[in-house]
Amino acid sequence: MDCSGIVFVAFGKEKIKLPRISKNMAKTGKKVSLKKAKKGDLIFFKTRKRYANINHVGLIVSAENGQIRFIHSTSSKGVIISSLSQKYWRKAFVKINRVL
Repeated sequence: MDCSGIVFVAFGKEKIKLPRISKNMAKTGKKVSLKKAKKGDLIFFKTRKRYANINHVGLIVSAENGQIRFIHSTSSKGVIISSLSQKYWRKAFVKINRVL
């Protein structure tokens, strides 16, 4: 299952309908700042420079003391929890949206 599939299913289990693709998910909810991020917010990334659109999404599982951790699916490692403090994710970060 890809990144948007995990988020789509997780929200669907709570009877919350989201678009199936990450770039379309990024159009839902309200944008919030990094400082106001909280558990349950969606975090979006552009992991490929040559593409203009958002292509990756994660679900924030903790946002404490400026440390944001999110669950997502990767093609190489499967479903994992990562931190926005990791250089790769910090560089690819685009925005956070609150749907709930």
